[in-house]
Amino acid sequence: MKVLSISSQVVWGPVGNSAAVPALQAKGHEVLALPTVMLSNHPGHGAPAGLRVQAEDMARMFAALEALGALSGLDALLTGYFASVGQVEEVARLLDRIPVPFLLADPVMGDHGRLYVPRDVAEAIRRHLLPRANCLTPNAFELAWLSGNEVTDEASAIAAARSLSLPEVLATSVPAHDGLATLLVTPDGVHRITAPKLVKVPNGTGDFLSGLYLAARLEQAPRQAFASAMRTLARAIALSSGTTVLNVAGALHGS
Repeated sequence: MKVLSISSQVVWGPVGNSAAVPALQAKGHEVLALPTVMLSNHPGHGAPAGLRVQAEDMARMFAALEALGALSGLDALLTGYFASVGQVEEVARLLDRIPVPFLLADPVMGDHGRLYVPRDVAEAIRRHLLPRANCLTPNAFELAWLSGNEVTDEASAIAAARSLSLPEVLATSVPAHDGLATLLVTPDGVHRITAPKLVKVPNGTGDFLSGLYLAARLEQAPRQAFASAMRTLARAIALSSGTTVLNVAGALHGS
């Protein structure tokens, strides 16, 4: 399949496209990766050096790719971190011009009770991408913010996900009685996988899961794609225990 992936790009420590793209490529999908920002590292490792792709430059890149025919026959679009409202709007304009059968929107906006992107960027994601999405992959905070409903446990997370009226919501970091739950909510039902709450997990697990789920979802039904993606994510977390960088390569190659 052919996938356009739009998110952050970092040199060291896989997050954003650096985590999602390898997951897609490992399944044999062709990936066109377009960065919203290019950074030396995730801010969690210290102040990064880098630059933001301006919305005007993104629009020019889209135009050049369209002129080349590179965006024809897209099977899916994955969106992640956005640095400006203009970037979100350019993606919305692209979606209005080019038919894309499957949009997975990873609303990289915040965690631990707060937004870490400007509020107008979060509002742009809600306004422009949610109505177009086939699948949303929020953490518990992002799900609560986007739905306007409190998320404190699995029942409230399921209610919040259903309130969005999307075909698929893959919610992560949901408080559960036996740890943290990851929930796949579809019109047909709810699938859950729980894991112990760990003290320290490297950055990038959400980005990696989005790439893993989309990679599998392009070939499988939601339930099977969810199980496959979660197995690989669990392997990555186990391999990364005690480190600060998610072991994407090891997880994908089963070592």
